[in-house]
Amino acid sequence: MTFIEMMQTEYNLNESQATELQKALKELETYFDDNFEDSKAFFETFYAKFEQVIADYGFNDTEQAEPLVASLYRQGDFEILVTYVIPAFYNSGGDSERFADTYQRMMNHH
Repeated sequence: MTFIEMMQTEYNLNESQATELQKALKELETYFDDNFEDSKAFFETFYAKFEQVIADYGFNDTEQAEPLVASLYRQGDFEILVTYVIPAFYNSGGDSERFADTYQRMMNHH
């Protein structure tokens, strides 16, 4: 299943919304690669940018983001982005219970 199909099936986005989200998430991944610094401020900024991107598509808090992040990781196109998002969330002081299942999958995979 492609990212677009997954977003339509699992999250009821239309094709246009799914395409826009896909583009925004790829841009976020590029932002991380181009601006990375190992600091709490960077991680806070990056996670806030992630929240801002997904909020436009109905994911308005970390609880709603959690299943999306798990789907993104399983789907594969955004596996790298997820390896940025979850540590950024934790490094900016986020609850370690959030994203725990996906984080565990990441750690077992690498």
